[in-house]
Amino acid sequence: MKRYMFFLALFLTTLMVAVSAVHAQGGAIKAEKSVEVPVKEDVAAPEAKKFGFTAGVDYFSNYFWRGFDWYGENVGVFFPYANYEIGKTGLTLGYMGEYAAESAGDGTTPDNKKWYGADFGLSYTHTFGKSLTVFAKAWWFWYYKSKKQNEKLIEKNYDESYGTGTVGFTIDAIPLKPTFIYNHDYIKDDYDNTRETKKDYYAQFQLKHEFEMAAGTVLTLLGNVGYFNNASANIKNDDTTKKKKGVSDVGAMIDLAATKGMVTFHGNINYAYIPDKDFYQITPEKKNKHRWWSGFGASLAL
Repeated sequence: MKRYMFFLALFLTTLMVAVSAVHAQGGAIKAEKSVEVPVKEDVAAPEAKKFGFTAGVDYFSNYFWRGFDWYGENVGVFFPYANYEIGKTGLTLGYMGEYAAESAGDGTTPDNKKWYGADFGLSYTHTFGKSLTVFAKAWWFWYYKSKKQNEKLIEKNYDESYGTGTVGFTIDAIPLKPTFIYNHDYIKDDYDNTRETKKDYYAQFQLKHEFEMAAGTVLTLLGNVGYFNNASANIKNDDTTKKKKGVSDVGAMIDLAATKGMVTFHGNINYAYIPDKDFYQITPEKKNKHRWWSGFGASLAL
């Protein structure tokens, strides 16, 4: 516990120093919707315009998710996405694709192809003045090639698709806008009754700050701490697997976004420290506590 508290304190101190430094240079706080670390549960997108429709694509040099490299270390990912805000109801319909960066060449492995996704979600957001924002989301992550690829790889037609329900809130009235997020997963396939399907959850705490560097240009600083209970990692009668749980990631992101008319371009640098052995011990012989990756993307808002 002392180890976790040390890295949490270090992360908070670093973020606050960065905020103070940028603020000292005259940056003005931008109070609109922030660019957040793109994860499965929340695709980053610009503020929707007149028709409430946004579409874009993001690329990241590593697909880091809850302490894991989704496609393996240093394998990039493309996230095409589209969102539609339903009037002023606070509801948003979303789509996101997931494709390994090697999907256009010869480097894609059969296991990578298993995780090509077409994801669909519905979210609700409500803001109480300038003090509090609450949100809830439901996403289904459909890995449409997983059954076919598993049949080839292990002669089992397991479906890797799963759903995630999310609730959270942001305290807008205080500096750094603390955000608390809870995600609970429902996994479709129990691997012939050999693994848990309803006990995975991921809790996250975030801090963020935005600065308008120039007209239409926004710098976002974001940090997070995540705890992952990965009960489904344990497969009965397989001694090489076990349940994973603990602080899976302590991360930070710097994102610079520029908007001109309906088009937004952005780029970011990301870092994550992985404090718990359940997540940094990749194999018995290999461990990696640190991740660095970059990303960029473009979007259109109508």
